[in-house]
Amino acid sequence: MRWLGWLVPGTLGGRVVLVLLVGLLTFHVGSLWVHQAGTAALLGTTWEAVLAERLVSVKRAVVALPLAERDGTAHALSTASLDLHWTADPAVNLVEEASSRIEALRARLGELVPVSDLAGLRLGYAEQGANQADPARHLLLGALPMADGTWLNFSATLLRSGAPEHATVLSTTAMGVGILILALFVVRLISRPLRALSEAADRIGGVGSQAPIPEEGPREVRQAAQAFNRMQGRIDRLIADRTQALAAVSHDLRTPIARLRLRAGFVEDGEAARAIDSDLDEMEAMIDSTLAYLRGETESEPRKAADLVAMIETLCDAAADAGAAVTYTGPSQARLVCSPVTLKRAFSNLIDNAVKYGGGARVGLIDEGSRILIRVEDDGPGIPEADMQAVFEPFRRLETSRNRGTGGSGLGLTIARQAVERHGGTLRLSNLPATGLLAVVTLPISTNTSTKESAS
Repeated sequence: MRWLGWLVPGTLGGRVVLVLLVGLLTFHVGSLWVHQAGTAALLGTTWEAVLAERLVSVKRAVVALPLAERDGTAHALSTASLDLHWTADPAVNLVEEASSRIEALRARLGELVPVSDLAGLRLGYAEQGANQADPARHLLLGALPMADGTWLNFSATLLRSGAPEHATVLSTTAMGVGILILALFVVRLISRPLRALSEAADRIGGVGSQAPIPEEGPREVRQAAQAFNRMQGRIDRLIADRTQALAAVSHDLRTPIARLRLRAGFVEDGEAARAIDSDLDEMEAMIDSTLAYLRGETESEPRKAADLVAMIETLCDAAADAGAAVTYTGPSQARLVCSPVTLKRAFSNLIDNAVKYGGGARVGLIDEGSRILIRVEDDGPGIPEADMQAVFEPFRRLETSRNRGTGGSGLGLTIARQAVERHGGTLRLSNLPATGLLAVVTLPISTNTSTKESAS
């Protein structure tokens, strides 16, 4: 039954239209069949009554004439569909066959004349030819006895059920097309709120709070929209409450950290004082990275034109001044409408990771016109293929230590990818052929960059 799934549309509107179409076709065919059957039955009954009345009339007229005039009168009373002959003996060869039409004609004749006058009545069809399309099969033959022992022979053309009238077919077809067009319009109106609901669901988790979706349409759709808006409100409040709580905790933590740093200055052992300062620096770094990650979920930095090369060179120079082997290769300028602080934090995290785990960083920038590629390479051990996506999870660290050299909160790559995706770009990691890790940031260049640059 897998092939049946290919015939069923995937959308709600398509399925509703398909059901309506199948229903209309069934109704259309059924109504034509009923109309045709009714018409055939009506025509058959009328034809049998008219034929019986005409035969009785001709019989009465012919029997009152002299013998010499009877056959000529019968010929004169014949029509295109009824051929009459008077003979002394039955003159028709019959294929005896019982049918509803023959029985109906016999019954009608019995109503018009006494049953005794029908003794010896012969009714049947003409012999059928080898060809089923032979017109003879549509002839009803009969011999009607007269009071003096002579016979009135006749052959009557049977009325065949014709094709449905064109007017009937056109009217039912036009009605079906009209209903289908109206159904398409109604389905479109019904599915519009559902599409809005789907689009709103895709926006959940984006930057900042999302506007509620309109609560319109049928009652079921309105109820779904109301439930969705309530759910979105709860999610927004949950994120806001979590961010506010962590911000308050971080603020409270800074006070004892400042006191510890002040007291470390009174420690006479210089080595111990430096170790305490290092631990405090690491605590502050962990707090700052956690808050940066949370702010990225709820805050949106205004965008403006910025020079990515100047941003990256500043980070490389700062790392080189700190003694790290960091170099930059690429053009002297690459402007992009972006959130500068957000992107700078992302590049800083990538360079810091390369320095910590790879001993240095080689940063390169490629301007392809429609997009900008930033490559960050190192000579470290790389990342196992099985963990290539896991490193982007919040608070996930492959190196489990928390020492000053390689420790951290496990949010560096998470914040970097979050910042890049907010600009419509991608961040991908791959191991170099020999040794080391390659991080590639792809940022699309907006078509309205020049407009925003001139405005700024």
